[in-house]
Amino acid sequence: MKGRVKDKWAYPVVFRTLILWMSALSIGLSCSTAWALVKQDSEAICILIQSEMQDWHPTTPRYQELKARFDEHCQQPVANGVKSTLRPPATPTTVRHDAPKQKPNRIPAVVTAKPTSAPSTMSPISSMFESLSIILVIPILLLLFAIATLLFRPSLRQYRAERLGQQGEKRVAKLLKQGLKDEDFRLYRNLILPMDEITEGTPALTEVDLVLLTHFGVFVLEVKNYSGWIFGGEKQAQWTQKIFTKQTRFKNPLHQNYKHCLAVAHCLGLVEGLHSVVVFSDEASFKTPLPKNVVNESGLLSLIAQYKGQITETSNSTNLAFTLAAERLDIAQQQSDSDAKSLHLMQFKHRRVEPTISS
Repeated sequence: MKGRVKDKWAYPVVFRTLILWMSALSIGLSCSTAWALVKQDSEAICILIQSEMQDWHPTTPRYQELKARFDEHCQQPVANGVKSTLRPPATPTTVRHDAPKQKPNRIPAVVTAKPTSAPSTMSPISSMFESLSIILVIPILLLLFAIATLLFRPSLRQYRAERLGQQGEKRVAKLLKQGLKDEDFRLYRNLILPMDEITEGTPALTEVDLVLLTHFGVFVLEVKNYSGWIFGGEKQAQWTQKIFTKQTRFKNPLHQNYKHCLAVAHCLGLVEGLHSVVVFSDEASFKTPLPKNVVNESGLLSLIAQYKGQITETSNSTNLAFTLAAERLDIAQQQSDSDAKSLHLMQFKHRRVEPTISS
């Protein structure tokens, strides 16, 4: 299955969005840093709080209130843009006379204030730049990811198309095996066959999705695992796929499968009894008259049954032709290895003018 979807990227919109987002992060970081500085008391106020804390016992509510304010607003006191090195007060040695009396049996003999960690000596400006460098890593990584996606997008798109094609071929192969389990048939996938042409001393190769060999004919199947609306006629060079408002043009699969039929006919030496069939997914809906031998997956078995009904009986010559064709296709399947696929891929990149069905 071949087919490419051409997507368009709005490059200016992507980069404008990244720049606006990085600017918003920088402004937000500056505001948050400024707000953190505003919340800190001056060095003089912190010294007064320390001095008053020494006049109160650690168990008094006033001491706890002063200590909470000191811990919250005096870790980085503002003094000429440089953080102070104030330390929390040591355990007070005197007790104010108007402190509330405590019961003797509930007062410990020695009371020690909870130790507090020494504040960092880093300045607010250094802290701001450190936080800014950490936050800027996120948009930089996103920018690198966007660039990598743009560079490898063709490969990712080709990989996705190949995966979809393989899924469709497996689904159709399973459908045929279940529907023809009572028949004598052979099914071949992804055959690399030479054309009856010579290109620089090497036969031109083509890849056939599925070949169904039966006693009542040989069916060359081109599988299109597409969805959405399909517009196209038998003689049109390009068909159109439409999904909502997005339209994608692709090569007429009947013309594409005509080349496959030539390769199978050259392999088997057939002149007649060869049928070209294009199979679309059931998720595809045709909005133009359906061309001959183009069906959805649900109608494939019915189409094959029509050809079976045209054969009244199977003769010895038919059985012999079936056996010889099976032997040749078995050999072709064995030769469709990785080397043959690599050669076909190299030829496919050097696009040749493909044969078309004459009117």
